[in-house]
Amino acid sequence: MRRPRFLSWWITAAVLLLLTGAAATKLATKDWRRDVPCIPAGKPEARVRSTLLSEAPAEERYDALFEYLAKGFLRHQSSGYGRVQYCGAGSVNTYALNGLEGFARTAPLLAAWLYSNRENPIDDASRAHIDFAQVLKRGLLSGVDRRSSEYWGDIHDDDQRIVEAADIARVLWLTRSRIWEHLSDDEKLEITEWLLPASRAATPQTNWILFPITVDLVLVGLHAPTHDLDLGERAQRSFEQYKRFYVESGWFVDGSNIDFYNAWGIAYEMFWIHQIDPAFEAAFISDALDKSAAITAHLIGPQGIPIMGRSICYRTAVPVPVLAAEFLQHTDEPPGRGLRALDAVWRYFIDHGAIRDGALTQGYFGADLRFLDSYLGPGSCQWGVRSLVLAFMHRPGDPFWTGSPSQLPVEVADYELSYPKLGWRIAGQTRTQEITIEILKNTELAPAPEPYTPVDRAMETLLRRPFRPGNHEAKYASRFYSSAHPFAVEP
Repeated sequence: MRRPRFLSWWITAAVLLLLTGAAATKLATKDWRRDVPCIPAGKPEARVRSTLLSEAPAEERYDALFEYLAKGFLRHQSSGYGRVQYCGAGSVNTYALNGLEGFARTAPLLAAWLYSNRENPIDDASRAHIDFAQVLKRGLLSGVDRRSSEYWGDIHDDDQRIVEAADIARVLWLTRSRIWEHLSDDEKLEITEWLLPASRAATPQTNWILFPITVDLVLVGLHAPTHDLDLGERAQRSFEQYKRFYVESGWFVDGSNIDFYNAWGIAYEMFWIHQIDPAFEAAFISDALDKSAAITAHLIGPQGIPIMGRSICYRTAVPVPVLAAEFLQHTDEPPGRGLRALDAVWRYFIDHGAIRDGALTQGYFGADLRFLDSYLGPGSCQWGVRSLVLAFMHRPGDPFWTGSPSQLPVEVADYELSYPKLGWRIAGQTRTQEITIEILKNTELAPAPEPYTPVDRAMETLLRRPFRPGNHEAKYASRFYSSAHPFAVEP
């Protein structure tokens, strides 16, 4: 619901009169920091942009992007390696939990690099190879150690740590031959005991249901030291529960919404479930990923995507379904479409300034607090590297990198596709390369997005928690969403 902005000044005045500094501190989110300043864009960003937008071979271009993100991860790491405190605006979570997100959401990229047996890049200072396996191992052991100042904290019901636990489990699975198999029994037990509560915890009835399934299957696959023999059965029961949210064409309703979480969240988690245990719901997942790849390919073009919905800073992970289906060879899409989808998205956003200080920005192009949901902190937007995780699981010289990219649907011919159960009509125009989503239940254009104002900033400083506009109508209520006019950058 839109906030009555004309009341904001009155609310602020009342709060300023009624709250003393001590009372404000008492009401504050513990250990919250509104923002950590970012280094202005400079030569590193310019080098990445120049390389990625060049005509160099794909693998060379993406190696440069990886090195930029990996060095950002290392530069922002805490002393014990268990947290990565990126720059940016804070969230409703604590500063420490934001650091866990920074680690958990970027570490799978480094793990994928190790999984594909790539050579680690050179450290600029020491001129020695960076040992990513040791970096990840130290971070993992520091995070699960209750005696450590960087302990990630216990996992409870409806806890953000449940989300991050799935990425921690992915890191373990990807690096099992480099890290897990070389851990002591005590270290394996400590990691397992931190992860297990994520398996048992209650979650919102959304895509969150999938995170404990990933944790369960990884623990089973790694033969983790646990006496909980119900992990596989629990995963199966949870997946049966989740399937009731299926709508059509590989897409699901998420809470009350249908949006791009199907690309960067749901398809990604299903890929991992299938990758970890190929026998688990194989027919359903294969079919869902294949169909999700088809619809998602029609939402991607060289001139952007018709963005809508929440969490838009995950935008560079939109190609995930296309990449996932191609990796698993469960798709009718032509060979090379995964790389083309990846390239179209990353070239577009890099060209529009979507990286800063070694990480993705908190907006659609640059930082944009009008569209930064309150649950998103400095490390949250690193979910956007998920498309790169799937790309770098392909070994150097793999046909994924060396083959000829296949054109995206909008580059081939005009189309108009109807999805009656989703309530969407998707259209693409080859001449302009514009893609639109028409949401049939919506009757008119959404109002202009609410701004992030000085009043909001003052309220954040006083209350020490996010006070950003929700902009729900702009995200979900418009009849049309266009790649040519993304709502996030309209005045």
